[in-house]
Formats: sequence, structure tokens, C-alpha cells
Amino acid sequence: MARIQDRKGLHSLISSVNESNRDYYSRFGNWVSPQIKVFWLEVNQNYNVKERLGLKPLDRNLFELVVEDDIFWVDTTNPRIWEIYTLSSTRNTEKKLIALSKGMKGVDKTWFTQNFMRRIQKEMNFSNRGFGIKYRDLLSNEKDTNNFSAKFWFGRRSLKSMEPILDNLKKSFSISSIRYGKNISCDERNLTGQLYEFYYNGHLTVTTCDDTEEMFNLIRMIRDLYLENLVYLEKENRRKPALIEVTFSEEIDREGFDVLTQVGKRDLNLWLQPYHSESDINRYSGVDMHTGDFINLDLGNDYSYISADKNSCMNVAPRFGTLSARYLSTSTNIYHDGVELFV
Repeated sequence: MARIQDRKGLHSLISSVNESNRDYYSRFGNWVSPQIKVFWLEVNQNYNVKERLGLKPLDRNLFELVVEDDIFWVDTTNPRIWEIYTLSSTRNTEKKLIALSKGMKGVDKTWFTQNFMRRIQKEMNFSNRGFGIKYRDLLSNEKDTNNFSAKFWFGRRSLKSMEPILDNLKKSFSISSIRYGKNISCDERNLTGQLYEFYYNGHLTVTTCDDTEEMFNLIRMIRDLYLENLVYLEKENRRKPALIEVTFSEEIDREGFDVLTQVGKRDLNLWLQPYHSESDINRYSGVDMHTGDFINLDLGNDYSYISADKNSCMNVAPRFGTLSARYLSTSTNIYHDGVELFV
């Protein structure tokens, strides 16, 4: 593969990959590797992240990042939410990218709640083509913990006989990914339409796409809607610091919560210490390891309140809300002053 020199070259490469994938499927009935993957990173500009990541400039607001054998193209058009493209076919692509920035102050994933992912689906008029679930027991210190994962892909409609099973799974586990598409039509000679898999932890896989321009519109929409919520929350917090409320769909294991915040090692990236406990609430104070901002957190049986310093980065809200759905409760909602966010 020729090295990308500028933004035009990147767009041409992505269009070519979309076209070749459709052609290959029409001829052989399966996908050719690699598929396009898109990641969004939340970046605070006070930490000189470009230099620390070793980004090589290619074009205005476009950079190349090489990690071992994988190449990432980093679009910093929006300085707060970066879009990162790769064609890497390795299963460890995400791990390599995240490992590079792990522990680097000012860099975080974007975190997509189920409601946010469904909002994107609705805005783009995509049909539902399946979902993934993944459960990891992080609240237990036992060696033999429970882990479970599965994916369910279906065509234009799921089988009627399967709907009770799928509904029960959705109620019992948080959704880790959603598969959706538009105008999907395939036969022995042709494949048309768009098909994507959208993940809770900030990335998207393009399975097939016959409209590359609309694909870029989707990518920008995800970035802009996420940023809109984040900026609103930070502006309101500077104007009048208030509590962020996260509600849980079920009662949670408050005692097990401590495991998730020990020395900021888990994905929550919070280092919290309990300072007060009552029968119906635990109170914590500590640090968001993402930026070093001081936060307070109150944890009830089916809700939580987060407060942060006036000028804090508020990406802690979607991070806590999204990961709480995975580790503490099946689903969550995020509110500020009664207004639901990231939805």
C-alpha cells in the first residue's frame, strides 16, 4: 500500500477500500481484509499531546502515527475530538492505539452510552442489524470470575421466535456494540448500502459502504454530537458548578465499587477514597486520572452524583455513565440540572 501524503490521498484510499470490499463480497461471498476502522479520542489541549504521541504531519490537521506494523491517520480538524482512521487487520489494533496513550494526561477515549448510539442510528435513519453484549465481572476479587460475550447479527428483521430471547439479553446485559445499516441489498451479482458496527468505547468498523461521503458525514456527526454535550456540560459547570446525576436501571453492588477505583487502574480511570458511609450512600473524593482534576462522588443504591472543580474536564461524565452500565448496572442515564445528556 502506497503511503498517504495528504488528506486527498486518505479520502481516495478509503473510497477505494469501500469499493473493493463490495466487489470482493459480490464475487466471493465474504469480506476482504482489512476493513476501515475509526476511533475518536478526547484530547485536552493543555498537554501537548501531538508531540508526546510522535505524530508526523502530512497535511493541514492531518498526521500519521505508526505503531509497530500498524498505521493510523489522525485528523485533528477538531482539536478536542480527534478522528483516527486505520486499515489495520490485526485484532489488537485498538489495544495498540490505547496502550500508546495509556496514562498520558489529557488523552481519553470517547464513551458512547446506549442512548447516544441509538440517537445516531435515529439521526441517520439506519435500520437495526444486530448488537453485541460483553460482560466482565470486575467487582469480584475471586480468581474464577464470570465473563460472557456474544454477538447477534440479523437481516432486515430478526426472527420472531428469537425476539423474546434477544429482548431478555438486552435487559440482562449492557450493549457493547450496535450494528446498523441502510439500503442493504445483496445478491449473487451486487452489494449495495452501508453497514457499520458502533462500539461503546469510542470506535466504529465500516463493514461495507457504497456512499463514502455519507460515511464521512456519519463520522463528523458522531464527533459533533459528542462534543456538543461535552462543551455544554463544561460551560454550565463553569457558570454554576452543579451535580452530574447518573441513574442506574437496577440496584448496584456499592461494596464492590471500591474495586473499580483502586489507584485509577481500571477503565474508569478514577482514584477515589471513601470518606463517609451510611446505610444508603457512600461518599468518595479523589482524582480523575485523565487530567488530575479533583472530583467528589456520592454513590447510592440506584444513582450517583459527581461534582468536579469549576474548570475540570467533564469527559468523566460519559466515561462513568457508560462504564457503570457495564460494571454496575444494565443501563444508565446521565443528567445535569434535570437535562439528560449524551442521548
